[in-house]
Amino acid sequence: MPLINTYIKPKKFYFETFGCTANVGDTMKMRAALRNNGHEIVEESKADVVIVNTCTVTKRTELNVIKRLKELKDESKEVVVAGCMAAAQPGLVKSILGEDVTLITPRDICDSYSENQGLDFDGVVGIIPIAVGCVGKCSYCIVKQAKGDLRSYKPEKICEAVKSAVERGAKEIRITSQDCSAYGWEKLGTLKLPELLEVATSVEGDFRIRVGMMNPFTVIRILDELLEAFDSEKIFKFFHVPVQSGSDKVLREMRRDYKAADFVEIVKSIRKRFEYSTLCTDFIIGFPTETEEDFISSLNLLDEVKPEKVNITRFSPRPGTEASNLKDLLEREKKRRSRIFSSLYRTIVLEKNKELEGKELPVLITEKGKKGGVIGRDSAYRMIVLKTLTEPFRLAGTRAEPAISGSTGRSPVYNDLPLGATYMVRVKEAKSTYLMGEV
Repeated sequence: MPLINTYIKPKKFYFETFGCTANVGDTMKMRAALRNNGHEIVEESKADVVIVNTCTVTKRTELNVIKRLKELKDESKEVVVAGCMAAAQPGLVKSILGEDVTLITPRDICDSYSENQGLDFDGVVGIIPIAVGCVGKCSYCIVKQAKGDLRSYKPEKICEAVKSAVERGAKEIRITSQDCSAYGWEKLGTLKLPELLEVATSVEGDFRIRVGMMNPFTVIRILDELLEAFDSEKIFKFFHVPVQSGSDKVLREMRRDYKAADFVEIVKSIRKRFEYSTLCTDFIIGFPTETEEDFISSLNLLDEVKPEKVNITRFSPRPGTEASNLKDLLEREKKRRSRIFSSLYRTIVLEKNKELEGKELPVLITEKGKKGGVIGRDSAYRMIVLKTLTEPFRLAGTRAEPAISGSTGRSPVYNDLPLGATYMVRVKEAKSTYLMGEV
């Protein structure tokens, strides 16, 4: 990778990251590599070089990245551009920052740091990529151009990374890829995702694994073994399985390689095995060939499976993709459908969250809230917000203290609860995207 070789003398670097968890994982790799070579990671005002790890999955994200690159250019900062835009749209980047800009593609990071050793992370959350690229051929996706065909990292190196992160204090391990359930597909005789999870959870320590996105057409081929692996107490019962549409016609035109019924089968199997779990899925609204009937099919699927979390994206054509050659729907029509879809989703999720009011759940504290307090995750990875305590909290005559690790004795909890500790939490109020709780 050109980044390290470019800077012989120690420099101060600042990182900005756009996009998915996999991008954040790549940023952690680059940060660690720079630290290991004598450089320093600092806040923006003190930086010699700003590295922007970019995303270009939608037009809106692309515009946000472009805006930021122009701001940095106006500030006369030295800028390095990494990530998907550097790989899929190098000409666009150079039109903003000039021909001499340093570009780092996801494959550059993969080739140089595929060992996954020495990953950097903040707080108690470690992010470990398990592969780069995918086995899909979706007609709308520009990420394939950026990250290419699937290349799975060695399982022993992934497990070394898990062990290293846990030894350095990580309590939540996010394993990530463009399609986690495709792990190992390109190599005969290698481990697949269920076996990888079994090996990873055998690492000693107090931690939980959150498995990243898994596409339906790869999940369904390993479903039984996958659910068996998820039975481990060290794995959050969180399943991110993006369906994208409820119409089989649209799914064919998206080149998704499964039917809506396959997705329903996956959901039923998950909920039969794990009654308390979180299903997260994605829908693309307004694909160019999506008719009103197709849209209703997506609405009906949403209402049938009632997922706990949904990522809703209005279609935007991406350069170089097959779908970009199709006639796009009017933006106002995409917005209309998106509003209808979002309204139904919010109703479904709020009703499901209200069923949890009054429940007591063990919650792992993973990060500080932007508006005070802390954020925790229960066994199904539901987000629970705990407001900062300003007075000693007592329950039934005892002082609040962690249910498991992270305790500092029987001292009362003031201000922020410690990251990495687990508390018994009562759900006080349901919101549409999270829960409010109290120790």
